[in-house]
Amino acid sequence: MTAGAPSDGPMQPVVGGGDWRRATGLFMAVAVPYAVGAALSWQTFGAALGPAFFPPAGVTLAAMLLTRRSLWPVIVAAIVVAEMGVDLAFGASGWSAAGFALANSVAPVVGAAVTGALCGGVPDLRLRGDLSRFLGGGCVVGPLVGALIGASVVAAGGQVWWPGSLLHWWAGDGVGAMVVGAPILLWTRQKHVLRNRRGETVFVLALTAGLATAAFWFSTPPSLVLLPVLAWAAFRLDVIGAALAGLVFAFVANYMTDAGMGTFAALVMSPAARLAVAQAFIAVAVLMAMLMAQEAAGRLAAVKQRQSEQRERARLETLARLAQLLGAALTPEQIGDAVAGQVLSDAGAQGFALGLVDDHRQQLVWVCMAGYPAEVVTTAGGGVALTKVTAACDAVRTGTPTVFSSPAEYQARYPQNSQWLVSSGATALVDWPLTSAAKTIGVLHLMWARPQPLDSAQLAYASAVATMIGQALVRAQIYADEHAMASVLHAAVLPTTATDIPELDVTVCYEPADAVHGLGGDWYDVMALPENRTFLAVGDVVGHGLPAVEDMVQLRTAARAMAVQGLQPAAMLAHLNEFTRYATSGRFATMIVAIFDPLAGSLTYGSAGHPPALLRRAGDTRVTELLGGRGPVLGPICGASFAESVLTITTGDIVIMYTDGLIERRGRDLDTGVAEVSDAISSWPSGTSLQGECRRLIESSAPAPRDDDVCVVAVRCLPRT
Repeated sequence: MTAGAPSDGPMQPVVGGGDWRRATGLFMAVAVPYAVGAALSWQTFGAALGPAFFPPAGVTLAAMLLTRRSLWPVIVAAIVVAEMGVDLAFGASGWSAAGFALANSVAPVVGAAVTGALCGGVPDLRLRGDLSRFLGGGCVVGPLVGALIGASVVAAGGQVWWPGSLLHWWAGDGVGAMVVGAPILLWTRQKHVLRNRRGETVFVLALTAGLATAAFWFSTPPSLVLLPVLAWAAFRLDVIGAALAGLVFAFVANYMTDAGMGTFAALVMSPAARLAVAQAFIAVAVLMAMLMAQEAAGRLAAVKQRQSEQRERARLETLARLAQLLGAALTPEQIGDAVAGQVLSDAGAQGFALGLVDDHRQQLVWVCMAGYPAEVVTTAGGGVALTKVTAACDAVRTGTPTVFSSPAEYQARYPQNSQWLVSSGATALVDWPLTSAAKTIGVLHLMWARPQPLDSAQLAYASAVATMIGQALVRAQIYADEHAMASVLHAAVLPTTATDIPELDVTVCYEPADAVHGLGGDWYDVMALPENRTFLAVGDVVGHGLPAVEDMVQLRTAARAMAVQGLQPAAMLAHLNEFTRYATSGRFATMIVAIFDPLAGSLTYGSAGHPPALLRRAGDTRVTELLGGRGPVLGPICGASFAESVLTITTGDIVIMYTDGLIERRGRDLDTGVAEVSDAISSWPSGTSLQGECRRLIESSAPAPRDDDVCVVAVRCLPRT
């Protein structure tokens, strides 16, 4: 009999079945191995001496645990038929055969009922708790109940002493239930372990049989020889391997002991007692092997869990680094350049390319290529027509990744486009579509020069990177659209040349922030007013991008309207403060305004939290900060009051108004920035060109790349004409 036969063959169709065909199959699946095992017990395992090792106990226990209770009568019928047939064939009386059939029917019923109740179903012997419940219910309680009946039958026949018969019967059935039932129950859960290591399984079982035979033949302590191979089975073949090795050992040990060989045969006790002691040793050895297997499996599972957690942590850290890099990239080119090195390193790839579908969806444009030979990059050029048959174009057209783990696969599918494969030394590649709103917008291309399995982990990484890049490209497009709108709006409201004012030499210089930071809310205004007066203003809305530009436009327009109405700086700033609170996007702003009156030779100015204007008098190199007319920033304070100051202006005097981008720099406070700008202005030669000096001032005080816009308005008072 083989331990796997009941479940690997006929046992499987029975589970869940209820018609007569399945009942017949179940009957045969139990009756045949039961009869074989019972015959072996009579002929080989000492049944002629009294109760002995009884393999059918494991068959019937496992059969009942694996089937519904409604089918248990079929199993009982198989037990009765097989038991009585074998017993009668070996000379037992009809009364004894009926008693043995009753004992061997009750034992599995009780054992399966108790085990099923304790485990809540079929026990999973890979778990220590279920194993202990299986041993307690199926290998102790059930066999004990059967032993009470069987020993009574034996004692009634006057064959042996009842207590001894009880002990022997209990030991034989208990060991049979454990060493035969355990492999059958484990087969449904762990057969893949044996199938994956068939050669090793056969070798371990054969080695177990050989070593056990040698140990008993030469009367060597079995534990010295067998524990190493049982440990091997436990560590390499899991719990089912340990159980099968224990089954082989049990058969050999019982056979050799009954034949009068081995350590147990030399014990000074009755043959039946020697067999009982052998059962106890077998039970301990098999149990130790199964416990070792459980412990090894648990530790291995813990190691795998830690490794899985480490891999997941590393994956998340990798994706977090990519997210950080992508967060700072605002154009497709920046996106490709930012992540190429990181992706190549993380994926272990040698080639990276990022392709985008053009606006007309006619071309796949390569915006970034890294890791390829120069001739491949040159051949690829700017892109490829989407109608061309390539892996990348197919990925774009179908929205499905193209994956090739060998050059032969690629060449078989794209024979006309495989030259670059040879030039780059590629052995594996992936083209993953980049999507947005269910539309393919590009492709992520990865190439390896070393063979790759391209397993689920690698493809999951490629998918995650493609998703992140796709999202970054969407953000880049949104930013590009917003930046274009802001640029148009910005250019529409800010004059590119200074207004021609007869009494003033006006210079305006405006330099936007670096593209990464976007357009800011800086603005300026120079506007002629009635009665030869001139309105001057420089302001700054907090923030960048389209919202800041929109607020800037509103403030600039409102200020111009108020200036035309004749409002002076203090009143104008008070009205603009309320306007900022209710008519803008909630941002606050700083602003300095001035009204130049050539008839009075005066400059009336007021500031709302803005950096102070600077004054350089004609014929003097000293630069003075205009600290009068101060007030809070526009927006936060409801009903705030603002002041204004009046300054006398004469021919040759220079007034410089600017935004904080000129004086604010990382690592330098504003006062230091103002002082440095003042020093630079004081060095201007008398009568110098304001345009050239302002340009040089910006280059020295706020060199590119800039975090903020820079605006400078410089006016020199000219003689009246």
